[in-house]
Amino acid sequence: MKKLLFLFLILPFSLMVSCNDDKELSPVDLTLTLSGVTESEDVFFTIAGEEVSIDGITAKSIDGKNSALSNITFYLNGVPFIGTPGNPFLGTFSTEGFEAGIYYLSLRGNLLQEGASIQIFTAEYPIKIVENQEDLPENAPEIGTYTHTIRIF
Repeated sequence: MKKLLFLFLILPFSLMVSCNDDKELSPVDLTLTLSGVTESEDVFFTIAGEEVSIDGITAKSIDGKNSALSNITFYLNGVPFIGTPGNPFLGTFSTEGFEAGIYYLSLRGNLLQEGASIQIFTAEYPIKIVENQEDLPENAPEIGTYTHTIRIF
């Protein structure tokens, strides 16, 4: 009976034990490629009524470890609109009916890296929709395909 009582007493403490994975994730460069946009000062720009295509997203570890992505979901201002379980991570959305302004293209998914635990990540890229070509920044190159890289972890 004493053994049983002892087990019940230590049970709450055993639930408080946490795991620590010493296999930390190395920093990763996450690169998003979009078409139908231009880029100026780390902001993507597009013209209202045009289509924006997500041409891909890649992850590259800065220390050379193999890295991959899975289960990517794309959001526009917090509303999910494309979910892709595996590579390639492609999609298209129209800006028809969007008011001019800044929107946020977010993505959430799993980051896998050799020798590390699977991590969930979120990244956000601003997209500014303008009414017409004249509203684009003066220093912006022409509409086309552009990439933007951010470092995570």
